[in-house]
Amino acid sequence: MKNNLLKNKTFLICISIWIIVTLARLIPHQPWFDESFAWQLASHFKFGHILESLKYEGHFFVWYFLLFPFAKLNLFYPYSMLFMNWLFGFGAVIVMWKYAPFKDYLKVLIMFSFPFFAYYPIIARCYAIGILLLFVLCAMYKEKTKHPIKYALVIFLCANTSVMAAIGALFFALILFYELAKQKPWKDFKYCSGIAMICVSVMAIQLARIEMINVMPKMLEGIKLGTILDVFFLPQAINLFLLVLFAIGFVVGLFKDKKALLFLAGTYATLLYFFKFWYAGEFWHYFFFYVYLICACWIGFEYNFVEIKFKKLVTVLLCCVSLLFVFDKHYKERRIYHSTSRDMANFVKEHKNDHIIFFHPVFITMLPYFGNERYDIKTSFDGNGKIGTELTFENTIKAIDVKKQNYGFIYATCAEISGFETEFLKIKFSVEQNFDNKFCAYKIDIIGKK
Repeated sequence: MKNNLLKNKTFLICISIWIIVTLARLIPHQPWFDESFAWQLASHFKFGHILESLKYEGHFFVWYFLLFPFAKLNLFYPYSMLFMNWLFGFGAVIVMWKYAPFKDYLKVLIMFSFPFFAYYPIIARCYAIGILLLFVLCAMYKEKTKHPIKYALVIFLCANTSVMAAIGALFFALILFYELAKQKPWKDFKYCSGIAMICVSVMAIQLARIEMINVMPKMLEGIKLGTILDVFFLPQAINLFLLVLFAIGFVVGLFKDKKALLFLAGTYATLLYFFKFWYAGEFWHYFFFYVYLICACWIGFEYNFVEIKFKKLVTVLLCCVSLLFVFDKHYKERRIYHSTSRDMANFVKEHKNDHIIFFHPVFITMLPYFGNERYDIKTSFDGNGKIGTELTFENTIKAIDVKKQNYGFIYATCAEISGFETEFLKIKFSVEQNFDNKFCAYKIDIIGKK
């Protein structure tokens, strides 16, 4: 379904609100750890050593190639990164409005749901571009066998944005090959097979180099039932009831379109397998369940396999899911929306002649703000060679520069620290600046004893 959006008043009003609010949230946004780390990786990219960088991130190359020219030349951080990501989020919403066979009220709920309104367009990661490409695959779905090479190329790009998007790309590829095999256009089948082999090879090379050494242990324990039952903002018992209701409803509603049902079941089963046995994931990864639900309904509505009464059922259910995500509980997520990376970087700049000690890897969020400027920064390491998060006398004394004034960044609420005292000296900590009660800069004084 293709719509003339410029004649659609509902779209014009809603997209205007969407643009104003998302930009108002985007402009003051200070990138947090994952955003800054991706920029740092891109800034150090060398084409001969690209896999050496990617192995620490766990995502594929497309996002880093896009960041590369801006990061390498240190251009307009963080806005070059933020606005590029925002354009992908904006593009996903536009493609959905223009091509999705949904009623306008459902499109409104989707575009104002938390993932599409407050997360993916704001947080500059590799997910928005993946969702845009997934929606492009949905938009091309009905005529995929007329343009199979283009479709296969979009699948290739989509699969190489993130593991989350690669799961959907896989099932779009399976459907494409099934239909090509059934119609027997062998030339197209051969070319698409070549693209698929290249895609699998490229992804395998990237995945083979990934290191899990820096992944938090809890992320390797697998997703818990309680996490699944926290999907909505309601009590877990109500969420369980809704999940069962939605599961039955969507299966019944999409049952006549076996490909849409296969896509939904396949992506959900693969996501659950990944979260259970490989990486527990975070809430922004779980939103791909919602993304794939939208995709399954989209491709299920493209043909007339689903009867009108079942389309109405699916529409009602998808409206309910989207409405629940409009009131999502993650709007106050402190880890992401209250990053103080720029504020902390400014503190370091103001103390350029002092010695700054980090007892937390938060310094990575500040590095892009420094550009090519040099600062006297020291990280505290524990006995295993990792950045020490525990404030101890040994960690502190090893990191101190006795010739300069010392400041320490600590993951704390700026509570009073008693310091350390030995027979010969005393280390005193005094609060210098509070960063949103999450990180604190302490002035560290070394007082000798006679």
